[in-house]
Amino acid sequence: MRKTLIAAILTICTLVGASAQTRLVGRLVSVEQQAIEGATVTLVNQGVTTTTNNEGRFSLTYLEAIDEEVIVEAYGFVSDIILVQLIENQLNELGDVIMQPDLAVEMHEEVILNLSEMDLNDDEGKSQSMASASSASQDVFNATISYAWSNARYRGRGYEQIYEQNYIEGISFNSAERGQFNFSAMGGLNDATRYREVVEGIEASNFTFGSWGKSTNYLQSATNYAQGWKVGLAGTNRNYKGAARATYSSGLMENGWAFAAQLAWRYTPYIDVKGQIGEGISYSSVGYFFTAEKQWGKDKRLSLITFGAPTRRGQSSALTQETYDLTNQYNKTSWGHNNYNPYWGYQDGKVRNSRIVHTYDPTAIASFDWQIDEENFLKAGVGYHYSMYSNSAITFYNAPDPRPDYYRNLPSFLWDGQTDKEGNFIFEDINGNPMGNGGYINNGYVGPSVNADTYSALVDLWTSRDDNATQINWDALYTANYANNVNNPTGSARYIVERRHNDIQEGMINLNYRNTSVDNLTITAGLEAKGSQGIHFKTVDDLLGGNQWIDVDPFAERDIKELATNIGLTQADIANVKQNDLRNPNAAVTDNGRFGYDYRINMINAKLWAQNEWKWNAFDLYYGLQFTYSSIQRTTDMLNGRAWYLARLNPDNAWYYLADNANAVLAANGDYSALPTRLVGYNHHFVDPAIKVGGTYKIDGRNQIKFNAMAETKAPLGRDAYISPRVHDRAIENIYRHDYARYYGAQEGSSWLKEYFGASQKIVGGDLTYNFNYPIVRGRVTAFYSRFWNGTELNGYYDDEARTFVNQSLTGINRRHCGVEAAAAVKLGMYFTLTGVVSVGDYRYTSNALAITSAENGMALAETANGPIYELRDSVLIKGFRVSTGPQVNSSLKLSFFHPDMWFADITVNYFDWSYLDYAPARRMKGLFTGTRADGSAVNGWYGDTYTNAIEKDETGNVVYDQYGVPTLKYPYNQLSNQEMLTATNPLHRFLVDVSVGKLIYLKDRQSISINLTVNNLLNNTHFKTGGYQQARLPRQTRQGVDDRQNSVISPNIWKFPSKYYYAWGTNFYLNIQYKF
Repeated sequence: MRKTLIAAILTICTLVGASAQTRLVGRLVSVEQQAIEGATVTLVNQGVTTTTNNEGRFSLTYLEAIDEEVIVEAYGFVSDIILVQLIENQLNELGDVIMQPDLAVEMHEEVILNLSEMDLNDDEGKSQSMASASSASQDVFNATISYAWSNARYRGRGYEQIYEQNYIEGISFNSAERGQFNFSAMGGLNDATRYREVVEGIEASNFTFGSWGKSTNYLQSATNYAQGWKVGLAGTNRNYKGAARATYSSGLMENGWAFAAQLAWRYTPYIDVKGQIGEGISYSSVGYFFTAEKQWGKDKRLSLITFGAPTRRGQSSALTQETYDLTNQYNKTSWGHNNYNPYWGYQDGKVRNSRIVHTYDPTAIASFDWQIDEENFLKAGVGYHYSMYSNSAITFYNAPDPRPDYYRNLPSFLWDGQTDKEGNFIFEDINGNPMGNGGYINNGYVGPSVNADTYSALVDLWTSRDDNATQINWDALYTANYANNVNNPTGSARYIVERRHNDIQEGMINLNYRNTSVDNLTITAGLEAKGSQGIHFKTVDDLLGGNQWIDVDPFAERDIKELATNIGLTQADIANVKQNDLRNPNAAVTDNGRFGYDYRINMINAKLWAQNEWKWNAFDLYYGLQFTYSSIQRTTDMLNGRAWYLARLNPDNAWYYLADNANAVLAANGDYSALPTRLVGYNHHFVDPAIKVGGTYKIDGRNQIKFNAMAETKAPLGRDAYISPRVHDRAIENIYRHDYARYYGAQEGSSWLKEYFGASQKIVGGDLTYNFNYPIVRGRVTAFYSRFWNGTELNGYYDDEARTFVNQSLTGINRRHCGVEAAAAVKLGMYFTLTGVVSVGDYRYTSNALAITSAENGMALAETANGPIYELRDSVLIKGFRVSTGPQVNSSLKLSFFHPDMWFADITVNYFDWSYLDYAPARRMKGLFTGTRADGSAVNGWYGDTYTNAIEKDETGNVVYDQYGVPTLKYPYNQLSNQEMLTATNPLHRFLVDVSVGKLIYLKDRQSISINLTVNNLLNNTHFKTGGYQQARLPRQTRQGVDDRQNSVISPNIWKFPSKYYYAWGTNFYLNIQYKF
């Protein structure tokens, strides 16, 4: 922070008349003379604060005529202190205040944006948390953590991204279906996201009602960009290796027009080096951004914006501990040892990745600003985007699973079923005949049923990274298909690559109005409306040499006998059940053909909100109210055979699965030609209120206390509304409770209010902050608390008890988020600053949840005296579990160096703790602990049955319960049900160290060159787990040594389906060189 003395040299304009008052006005601009919008201007001695408008101007009135310290702060710029002498009853003008760029912030943004897109990788439906890629804040805490904690996948206060709001020129761009902002839409276009307004948490905002996480408004009008050219090159060893970009801005021309544009290119070829960061990954992306602005005087402005970044990138996988340990032995001299990627292999000697993501989100925006008069402002905008997202995967039919890390392809599978319930090796077969004496391997003695030589050979293949054992054998897949073409030319290919499309198109309109006609009061109101359609289907990406793919469901076909016994289906009925589209049975699909499913989720979302913000010298107060309307409706272009089967099975509730089409489908008797091409499901409508209030007490110009509080209800997102949208129209149960209350009133024994909001999540919370700002030290301390009720979650997995794929909905998920944040930046002389930040949170579930589980193929999952059960109901015992949204203890200590000659450097030491694995509901079902589910059905093989006997008991034979009333399990079975803490056992492995260095070189004629280098994870900590999840599959086996071998029990081989982990990259760097002219 530099100091400038401006005493009586201020330009004085005398105010005439009785209305004379002491005022201070000025304008903040960059070195390039660009206006700085949203900067904070604070008068220390009088405790008065304001922000700059879109022209960079500010005005403070009713001031005392005293000597004053004016602090100006803006994200991306070095803060400034200006000493002024205010003259009574005069207009005191500062003129243009030039703020110097903060080079460290600019470089860190480049790194964070690079990190954030890598986090978009998903693995079997589990996504890592997005890094805080857009935290543009003058607050010490938020400005530090957005960079320092991004490697640990930190989520602010434990909130997922759906609790953040993202706008572009005042238009909401959070997806109505997924609830998230698509950062890859602007991948590589860093200038498109450089200028923005950020509101942290539930504070007052002038562009949105707000949310629990931060709210960001990206400012993309052309006049935000400095006139001239900017070109840059970057190199890294992360998800892409090289990047180039160029930006041009015309500045505001005499005719009132301004233009700005950016092109960005990022690329890496396939990485054919095992053990290196990004092995088996390729990356190719070209991004474009164009903005045009027309101004009519100083009161009207029209902005036209378009951007997109078509991208093709390979993915990497989460790792089990076994694959991590085995591949860790390979190439010890490479960068890091946690970079094994099972998604790739060799085809004709060349690298090919099976998981290729295609993304492209072309976007168009028109925004109009109208300063009606000095007291009234209106902003209107419309936008449209079509987000195309697809990822590929290998699928197979009547063939072995080709994934190298599939559990049957790993050395540990040789141990499966070879131990008894005590974990001892089996020496006799089922008939009591001896099996031998066993043998020895590197890990010690093994029983006779484990072939020691085979095990050792397989381990050797993995530790040496053999191509056929540890990577996908593409040539073998082609060979299998060629053989099948000969043996079964009209049948389905053994292997194909499918592409799963999850597109969404949205049209948006936003209106924002502000009024300042009342002294000290700003009235802000907004209207947001959005129409969205999620578009979901699969296509054949590559037949891999096969003739065709037959469009039937493999699980349904395999389980036909089970279905036949359920209700005595005829052979024709059985043929129907396995069809993905009854109107096109046994379709032979070739390249690019659609198959499997083809459905839409249609959504309408509208918000009306208003906020009053009062500002006085010593106290600020705001309060606001919002109402949100939303609707969700599913349609499909395929008539699924399982939906038909479930409707026929339960004709009184056939509408569950086929909506208004149920009677016509069941009466069609095989002739579906009269049905509409698109089958339309029920439309579900919701209205949700929200209210918030907050204030600031300004103790003096350097100290203040702030509080914020909010309460709201939130309807389910489109992605969480349907149990199995690929198959049928069945919504989660709470939606039907809501619909019933909406149309018919409350059910007996319940209140209308409870039923009406039965599908909505309820959230209440707030925070309390103490801010301090002195010339030597500044920072804050915040305490926060929030409660969430009635959350929803959907899962799909293979159930080894039922031996089929099941869908599961969880409702009634309650949780609590509370904690403390603190930060302080201390000046150490002229050139150094020491910054410390810490966040300690406690994010946990406060109740158990209700799970409803059903088979994808429609089969019965349990039998009772009253008949078969098709939807299992049970409690999920998660009370007390931690929310797995990154570390709950985070801290950093950063030493920064900044020299007026525009050199900077910093070193940051980060410590992370209390990070937890994402739990699998299937392993915490109440029935597994008691033998009986909540619906009364019996579990076939549970933790406490006579064979497994895994429940802990005390000396008197009584069951031992934990603090939440759940029976505790013996080792090793407790590893199945307990939530794993990801924190490394070795305390040194909880630290990550980052360093940065940079130089800005000013040339003549306003030209400059900047060089930035950052190195993350300097000490190459490859043991640091950033996240992960339990696999839902529960290891089971048939009983050994008893007659009923088909009786399933929980296997002592609890590592059969182990957890999967994400690891921090090893030592990695990012080098950026930029030239402005």
